[in-house]
Amino acid sequence: MDRTIWLVRHAQSEYNKNKLFTGWHDPELTDHGKHKAHDLKEELYTVKFDYVYSSPLKRALQTANIIIDDKEIIVDERLKERSYGDWSAKNKEEVKSIEGEANYYAARRGWETSPPNGESLKDVSIRVKPFIDSLPNSGNILVVSHGNTIRAISVLFGINSEANVSTFEIKVGTVLKI
Repeated sequence: MDRTIWLVRHAQSEYNKNKLFTGWHDPELTDHGKHKAHDLKEELYTVKFDYVYSSPLKRALQTANIIIDDKEIIVDERLKERSYGDWSAKNKEEVKSIEGEANYYAARRGWETSPPNGESLKDVSIRVKPFIDSLPNSGNILVVSHGNTIRAISVLFGINSEANVSTFEIKVGTVLKI
């Protein structure tokens, strides 16, 4: 049996709605996010998942619990969102006006640059690589995580390069199939 990995970015959280950097903060899904998670459940209805993994953060775990109701969800700390450090819970536009556009974009999505006291995408890839290496070699695998964690995973799988990962978009409540 082949291996297929379904990477799902959690549905909309309160911080997404309010354009705040979330990182390791732990807001819940909005009502819209809960509806989107139900849409994901319908979208993935025909897939029989052999393994299900989720970040421990509420927005991911709530999304996973809505999508899957008949399988154990294995929670793994390595699937957490990147730490935004000093930017956590701050408004994105306010941070951009303080930091300047170039510094903001470099630290927000740059491979090797991080927000003050936070993680770079490279740091996230180092954290998540042992998780990827530990996945079963066959079966349908659902992984519910976060945008920057999925960006880092996309580099590990060769879908993106370190140079272009900053422009890779995975919207809340969407699926990337590997």
